[in-house]
Amino acid sequence: MTEIDLHPLVFAADGSAVQASPDAEHPFAYPASCFVTGTILGATVPCLSPERQVSFHQGYAPADHDRHDMARLRQTFGITTHF
Repeated sequence: MTEIDLHPLVFAADGSAVQASPDAEHPFAYPASCFVTGTILGATVPCLSPERQVSFHQGYAPADHDRHDMARLRQTFGITTHF
């Protein structure tokens, strides 16, 4: 099964973005440098860099799907993950 994780973002003029979080005073911040393009079924789509995806998978006990995501990032991009 393929799953696509969508995050509603509000972009600033400089290309950075914020996303609402459970703590309204501290939204998730995305620097412009973390956005790259990827492909889904041949279509170019905006997405987060593999490094940013790894950083967002820190600070909590991973579920099976998180372990799967990190394994795919390691296999596809050859990057280091923490689990």
